[in-house]
Amino acid sequence: MSQEAMERELRRRLAANPNDFAALVQLGQMLLHGGRLDEALSVADRAGALVPGHGIPFSLQAIASARLRFGAPPNPRPATSSPAVSMRTLGANGRFANQLLQYAFLKLYARQHGLEAQSFDWIGRDLFGCDEPFPPAAYPPLDESQADLFASLNGDAPVYANRDLSGYFCRHTSAWQGRAADFRALFRHRPVVQDWLRPAMTAITARGRTLVAVHIRRGDFGQGRFWIAPVEWYARWLKTIWRELDAPVLYVASDDPGVTAAFSEFDPMDAVMVGAGRLDFCLDHHVLSQADHLAISNSTFSFTAAMLNEKAGSFMRPDRASQALVPFDPWNADVLLPG
Repeated sequence: MSQEAMERELRRRLAANPNDFAALVQLGQMLLHGGRLDEALSVADRAGALVPGHGIPFSLQAIASARLRFGAPPNPRPATSSPAVSMRTLGANGRFANQLLQYAFLKLYARQHGLEAQSFDWIGRDLFGCDEPFPPAAYPPLDESQADLFASLNGDAPVYANRDLSGYFCRHTSAWQGRAADFRALFRHRPVVQDWLRPAMTAITARGRTLVAVHIRRGDFGQGRFWIAPVEWYARWLKTIWRELDAPVLYVASDDPGVTAAFSEFDPMDAVMVGAGRLDFCLDHHVLSQADHLAISNSTFSFTAAMLNEKAGSFMRPDRASQALVPFDPWNADVLLPG
């Protein structure tokens, strides 16, 4: 079937059922890869509204927004005949921070065992210049529930070559075994992204000399281990440190812009105030990774930012047992705490 015929069929399905999520996703991917970015963004918005928190609509929205802002990413390198390891679910299995953990595992696993890393399109190509080959073949799948892939990474289990890995890779971060520098090196922004981030960071840091950042996760959170800590815990922590800091400025990262008002006594800034638009997640994550003092939520989004942060004097996270924020080490902690 031609692309034109396939598009007509997908639009016919959507005319009959506007809530056909699979058709929306397939159409969005077709429009994205056809360079019809505004149309892809509109379709992705519809899919995201149907299934909030799903990885594929997020990826479509993020990639289309990034390409409208930054232009095309680097082309994928051609695949070689070397033994390889792929991750075909990258970009579909969770949103931004989940994708960072998955990509890091793929890359560091391939590097450790002399394999070629392969993946399809994802937001890392746009933000970080990732240029891995697209998988030319469908290798047998291997999920982290079927094998101890971290043990394999660290030489304590068989090496899996020519396999397609999947999972979330949210293990206790000691499992990365001293790879913090290698992990961070994977996520250096492309020059064009740095040029976009720089004015926003200048506007934020012009307000003070000590950058304090908090992440308040709302959105699709609120059940099970994805529990929401009260804003009061963050405010209480801020009050204990604020007067001791050198000209502090507060940045509030959140998927709910309305939450910034809860910190009004600290004269906060957020992504809306600096005009980040649809790429607010990119700015939020970057600010969290650059903060001098960081308080995260029980979320992979801010936890991965903490993993990338090389300068913070304190890392804090919510703890249900103590009903407060407590210190933690991003490279020796559980990524998510139980509900």
